[in-house]
Amino acid sequence: MNAREQACWFALVFQSKLPIRVINTILVTWCKQAGRTIEDLFAAEAQEWARVCHLTTEGLQKLEQARETIVAQSFLVEQLQHSGISVISVLDEQYPETLKLALDRNHIPPLLFYAGQLDILKRQTVAIIGSRNANAESLHFTRLVARYLAEKNTNVISGFARGVDRTAYEGATEADGPTTIVLPQGIRKLSRTQLRELQPRIEAGKVLLLSQFHPDAPWLVSRAMERNKVVTGLAQIVIVAESDTKGGTWEGANGALHQKRRVYVRATKDSSIPAGNAALLEKGARPLSWSPSDEDQAFAPLLEKARKVQEQQRSMPPSPRQLSLLAIEYKP
Repeated sequence: MNAREQACWFALVFQSKLPIRVINTILVTWCKQAGRTIEDLFAAEAQEWARVCHLTTEGLQKLEQARETIVAQSFLVEQLQHSGISVISVLDEQYPETLKLALDRNHIPPLLFYAGQLDILKRQTVAIIGSRNANAESLHFTRLVARYLAEKNTNVISGFARGVDRTAYEGATEADGPTTIVLPQGIRKLSRTQLRELQPRIEAGKVLLLSQFHPDAPWLVSRAMERNKVVTGLAQIVIVAESDTKGGTWEGANGALHQKRRVYVRATKDSSIPAGNAALLEKGARPLSWSPSDEDQAFAPLLEKARKVQEQQRSMPPSPRQLSLLAIEYKP
């Protein structure tokens, strides 16, 4: 994607203020069906937008306003390139196919910003999610399972919040294995301390940093919820270390079940499990019983399950509701 085309994408996705579903519908009608680029879109007249994309008067006005920001977006493109931050669109071949299969037009991010190697996502990928205020037992479990999976070269994906997310990242990096961080904010909103910590691992090809939001977007609860759909959508298996019956982990785990992901919840033989974990079992999640003395017996089957699910994902036909329909030859 050249710099001009990229600036046009930024204008459409972030400056138009159009809902994601409308943006993705434009991609279907203008790019897939008409075979044209987003640069072509902004070079066209409003009458053609209405004819091809079937936009309302309000939608046409928003697109006109977005067109006026393209020059400013060009500066952002240069800044990102200087910072080593890359971007892919849902039309690019490198865009994760598992995400296209998991999310519909209301939720699939049109753009992903990243630092690191996207090939990490081609590995078997296991998401680990849980409470920001998880207890010591849940955190111990998280560290053990993340380290075990990373040692086996499995990509451990998490959201990098405090608690379970952060512990999953630490467990994976202790094993010097691959891990993916999906941010609930813009990729340029990480602190300098966080960037200093992550940069050597990113350069070594061990950490992939992802964000679906504008590079300067601050953290919001709504963004964290949207981020959770990407975390689970990129994975073959989702492990819940600790959940309440409400909040982000609960919503994320239920979202994973809706995505038809295999969801495992931490369960122990000698103590009660968190209320959210028990409720998820009633909803169809699977128990992951473990003890520190038999982690290989408990965790090894996850690898085989992830492998089988990955094979199924690769052979799954697209559904009309999914943006896998956009997997076409598209050359801006």
